[in-house]
Amino acid sequence: MSILMKPRKFPVPTNKTKRVWEIADALTKKTGKLANRKDVIRAYVAEGRNANTASTQYSQWKKQRLIEHGEKVVARTAGNTAPLRLSIGADGRLLIPASLRAAMMLDDAGAVTAWVVDGELHVISSAGAVEQLQNLVARIDTGTGPVVDELIKERRAEAMQDGQG
Repeated sequence: MSILMKPRKFPVPTNKTKRVWEIADALTKKTGKLANRKDVIRAYVAEGRNANTASTQYSQWKKQRLIEHGEKVVARTAGNTAPLRLSIGADGRLLIPASLRAAMMLDDAGAVTAWVVDGELHVISSAGAVEQLQNLVARIDTGTGPVVDELIKERRAEAMQDGQG
């Protein structure tokens, strides 16, 4: 699972950002539908608080609420699908169905990277590329500690050999 896409748990009660979640929940209860970003930010700022904090916490709140209610949320890990026949329009457009976009970890307006190998089209989302890289690093990592510490140790050893230490 990609740690970058994990939904955040409800904030710690002593955390000032919990207030954004409280406002969003209150507005949702009042209107009967999911609170919108603009109204949550407006209410939070009216209390003399930071709009950027409200915006960030609103995103976390919305992801968590959608997950809790079983609504559509962008996939948090890359998936697989069965082969699916698609049509390419005369203008060259290819419509990627929702099931494939979810398996690619691609949101509604996401950009992709594409290339062709031996006549086969490959398309990957940014989130999918990050997950592949994380999996690669996890396989390669020897687990001897933080990579930064290993790099510093190597640089110091090289400096000692060069007589700079």
